[in-house]
Order: sequence, then structure tokens, then C-alpha cells
Amino acid sequence: MSNELLKKSVGDEANDSSLMIDVVCARVNQVGQAEVKSYQVAQGTTAAAFVRQCGFVDAIQTLPIMGVFSRKIAQPEQYVLQQGDRLELYQPLILSPMDVRRARARAHPVGRLKHRQF
Repeated sequence: MSNELLKKSVGDEANDSSLMIDVVCARVNQVGQAEVKSYQVAQGTTAAAFVRQCGFVDAIQTLPIMGVFSRKIAQPEQYVLQQGDRLELYQPLILSPMDVRRARARAHPVGRLKHRQF
């Protein structure tokens, strides 16, 4: 029975002019996990058009950096979404990871060798 439902749903998808994608926002929720939502979009929709239509950004704001399966999209206005894509919306870094590491090393100088004076 489940095989028949699977075949039927796959057949319906082929005839339908829409496809399913997952969207992952870099914002972290209260539990500490990234937000993941599934959307149904029309075939031929670009990544930029989808982000604007869903209200992730206003028409005036610049588009966030986007990726599909951890690979950056260089031109989101031209990338056409495909069935099963995992569209990821990234936020810019607030602090450089290297600066954070340096500040932590300055605050806790454990493990550093002290110069010996003979």
C-alpha cells in the first residue's frame, strides 16, 4: 500500500508545475537549532525571487548570501530552484572567529611558555 502511495505522489509531482524545497535560515531558535521549513514553489522560480516573495527580505533590502547544500550561489537572480533543493540563507558574521580566538587567548594565557632568565 505504501508503494502505491509513493508511486502516486511521484506521478502527481511530475504532472504538477510545482516542486518542494527546504529553506534553512541562519537564525538560531530558542532551542539552539537553525530554522528549517519546507515550501512548495512553482517551477522556474529563482532563488532571489523566492526570497523576496516569501518576505525574508523587503524589495528595498539587499539579498542575503545564499547557498544550496552548503555551496554558495554566486548569482541568486539567475539560479533556478530544483526539486529537493535545500536553500540556505546566511547572515554575516558579527565577529571574526580569529579575533574571538585572540581575545580568548589574551584573557586566559594558559599553556604559554614563560621566558626563563638565567
